[in-house]
Amino acid sequence: MQNKFYMGIITLLALFFCTFAYCFAQAQDYTGICVRVLDGDTVDIADASQNLHRIRITGLDAPELAQPYGQQAKAELKELILGKDVSVIPMGIDKYDRELACLRIQTTIGQIDVAECMINRGAAFDWGGKYYKAQEYAQEYNLGVWSDTKFQERPWFYRKRTQ
Repeated sequence: MQNKFYMGIITLLALFFCTFAYCFAQAQDYTGICVRVLDGDTVDIADASQNLHRIRITGLDAPELAQPYGQQAKAELKELILGKDVSVIPMGIDKYDRELACLRIQTTIGQIDVAECMINRGAAFDWGGKYYKAQEYAQEYNLGVWSDTKFQERPWFYRKRTQ
């Protein structure tokens, strides 16, 4: 009886550690090449093993493709990362089964945060407050979405209104 109890405990501990190790391994940073830009905040990254990762960039929300500036946001993101090496810092999975991740690219001046750059250019809105300084800059200089006073509808309001 006691052996069964200990075997049960050992089995549970092994299961716990395997699950923990699997989750930890899934959350490891990696690098890859951006092979496709779907819109202003979603990309496909091919890792070193040629596995394809659909990634929703965290910290920003770009206009939907059907919204004003949606196509421009996609073009900005393409110019910024398509075909380039990208560092991926996974943060989780969203309800559409996309990886949520912070993306960084190497430039001549060092690594830059893709979300911050997109917001700084006025191609996306700050989501969550981390990049409020970048958004203030874009607003102050009337860049991208901030250049048109008629367009101020945030993507999250647009999605609510159109769904």
